[in-house]
This record gives sequence, C-alpha cells and structure tokens, in this order.
Amino acid sequence: MKKNVFSAQQLDVLKEIGNICAGNATVALAQILFKKIELQIPTVEIISLKQIAKIIDKDDQPIIGIQMETLGAINGQILLVFSEKSAYTLMELLVGNVTQNKTRIITQIGISSLKEIGNIVISSYLSTLSSLSRLPVFPSCPQFTDGVPSSVIKTVFGGFGKDEPQVILIETVFSEHMSSVTGKFFIAFDSESMKLILKACETIANSAKKSHKK
Repeated sequence: MKKNVFSAQQLDVLKEIGNICAGNATVALAQILFKKIELQIPTVEIISLKQIAKIIDKDDQPIIGIQMETLGAINGQILLVFSEKSAYTLMELLVGNVTQNKTRIITQIGISSLKEIGNIVISSYLSTLSSLSRLPVFPSCPQFTDGVPSSVIKTVFGGFGKDEPQVILIETVFSEHMSSVTGKFFIAFDSESMKLILKACETIANSAKKSHKK
C-alpha cells in the first residue's frame, strides 16, 4: 500500500489538534478529579503499526488501556495506553483504592473510572478533529483492555489485516502536585480515512495562511 505522506503544514495541524484536545481533556479531568491538573505540551508523530509495541514498552511489560472505534465519516481504531503505574495512579486519584485484598486485581469501580477518563480524552480529540475538519466523527463506547503490548495491539489493530495503516501517536503527561501520569494515544485510520484527514489538514492549513495574510 502506498503510504500517505504528511507535509510539514499538515503535521502542524495534527499537532494543533493534539494541543487543543489535551487542553480540553485537562479541564475535564480537573473537574472530575477536583484537583489542579497541569499538562505538558503533547508530542505528535506519524509511525507505523509495527513501531507501536516498541514505543509502548520495550520490555513487553503489562499495560492498561482504553480502546474505542471511530464512527461516522472516518473509520479507525483508537488506543489510549497507560503503564500499570500510571493507570493505578489515575484510578486512585478518581475513586481511591481500586484493588482487592492488596493485590493488583482491579475492581469494577476502578475499571469504570479509567473508561470514563479514556472516554473524556478520546472524545475530546475526535470532537476537535470533527470540528476543524468538518467531518462527522464520533467514538464508540470505551472498552477496557490490558495485557502485554503485543497482545493488546493485536486485539485493537488486528482488523486492519494486510492494509497496514499509518498511526498518529500523541504522547503527553498529565500532572498534579503529588503525581504525574504519562499517556500514549494511538490512532489508526484506514487508507481512505487517512486521505480524508490529509485533505482536511491541507484545507485547514490553507485557511490559516489566508487568515494570516489579512
């Protein structure tokens, strides 16, 4: 499959979408956690599907994540990933102790809290993308997933088959005064959807250029 190539301007648009998404998610997280949340400016990259496992964890340590599907004009899969440490930190910030009998067995309340956090972050990104691109895009219900990276990746992105997609990677750090949480956000779209996104990014970039000239 011929890969879509993002220009510098299109990448700038994706980065701006990531910035807006992260900012909106920070506000929402602060409201539900009742804590001041600070945000590092997210990094945005375009990677291949094969690179995900190495980026998530070089040692193939267990991860915890939230999976959602994109619906509407764009078809794709989204995976929001946390290390076990970051995931437990987030859940405990929201609902307190989330394990049973001092073991690493997460309670249903803990899983629900993490799904809600994932829903906030992912929905914020898709809402921003939809608003700027003028494409109708919305998420499916969030699904909890955990395990070693290779297993999680196969579960989430296995449906693409031989049509190996490019993946948008957004990485950021949410912090409050006692702790910090690193999240990695992977979005894979099918080839036709990626073409639509490329075109939308180009349109947004051109509109921004015209606005600056006025």
